[in-house]
Amino acid sequence: MVDDDTTTVLDEANAGAVRMMLTKLSDHDLVDVFETLGGRGPIADLAADQMRDRNVDF
Repeated sequence: MVDDDTTTVLDEANAGAVRMMLTKLSDHDLVDVFETLGGRGPIADLAADQMRDRNVDF
């Protein structure tokens, strides 16, 4: 789970790498990433963008 006091910042290179990795995941695994992160933070935001692009509902 994500702690409320945790702040994660991704620079553009790392955000691009995470974005690419998320495109390789199945829909189920993508939702798992989003839920594991509690829907919060920059990686969860990138996962949400990918879910929106794929029209994945959970």
